[in-house]
Amino acid sequence: MINLLRKNVKLVFLPFFNQYYAEDNVKNATPTEKKTDTTESQETGWDRVRKVFEVDEFGNVSHEAHTVLQSAAISCFIGFIYGGVVLSRGAYMEFMRNNEATTFKTHLDAKRKLQDKVTIAFGKGAAKFGWRLTLFTTSFVGIATLIQTYNEDYGIMEYVVSGGLTGFMYKFYAGPRACIVGTGLGSALGLMCGAATWSIMKFSGLSLKEARYWQYKWKETKLGMKAAYVKKKWEDDDFAIIKLHDDKMSNEGNTLDSIDEITGDTDVNNK
Repeated sequence: MINLLRKNVKLVFLPFFNQYYAEDNVKNATPTEKKTDTTESQETGWDRVRKVFEVDEFGNVSHEAHTVLQSAAISCFIGFIYGGVVLSRGAYMEFMRNNEATTFKTHLDAKRKLQDKVTIAFGKGAAKFGWRLTLFTTSFVGIATLIQTYNEDYGIMEYVVSGGLTGFMYKFYAGPRACIVGTGLGSALGLMCGAATWSIMKFSGLSLKEARYWQYKWKETKLGMKAAYVKKKWEDDDFAIIKLHDDKMSNEGNTLDSIDEITGDTDVNNK
């Protein structure tokens, strides 16, 4: 009982001590922090979406735009390789099937015609599948990224909506039935991608901001390594130029006599 009274008496005097030692309380009340808090509270979803398309003072795009561009580049490469390999293989099989009894002048002529068929088919397949896969992937990733940026959160529904819209736009010119089928298939694909992404993020314990932060750090590390390589390359080139200059000049560059001789020769020529 006595200990309880002592504790209560101490707690009674705490507010008075807080008045005398109020300067020791740490507060995030600097002008910069106040302005930052106000900016974050007033930022809307459309403001975040507009920032996706902005470029900084060094000409770098935003992290979200960088993600979309990376997806476009990877999908373009995969589409080119897949389409080229599939159609070139079909052209090879068709050529061998249709020319079993064909007589060629030489075996080199047969190889040349086969190579022409395969090369043309590879180019057609790369162009056919490349732009389609690039368009579909870029639209899917871009729409999902914009929705996530607007909501400032990630989930499965963003991918479902993105997949449905992408499938609808992809089959828009094929008619209503094709649009419905494309929307359904795109939504199913978005559901699978969204579930996989959501599971990975939950199991890893990362939020959307943290994932973007580590993506930014990885990009900065890669740019730093590239800058260090370029700097070393320039230093090596400069060293080679200086060494070549020293080898040609030998010891003549150690004094000013050579400069005087050159100056005297120039004066004589001018006269």
